[in-house]
Amino acid sequence: MGQREQDRGAEAPPTADAPWWAGLGPLGGVVLVAIGLALLLWLVWGSAAGDNWSQYYGAAKVLAIGSVVAGTTLLARGRERHG
Repeated sequence: MGQREQDRGAEAPPTADAPWWAGLGPLGGVVLVAIGLALLLWLVWGSAAGDNWSQYYGAAKVLAIGSVVAGTTLLARGRERHG
């Protein structure tokens, strides 16, 4: 077993103090992005929200968290390959 494989197995799971999205990984981030985009499109084109901007805020939050999770995990993997 190589050093890289040993390092991957040594990762600690998220602690109880970590946010709920801490252990999602890139696939979870992409899923959150897709859900956030779908919610925003449904709210805009379905006009379900009307003047209730809090629903747009919630959908945008899901989209933003998904973007951050997917982006940071993909950047970390890219640095592992080249580092």
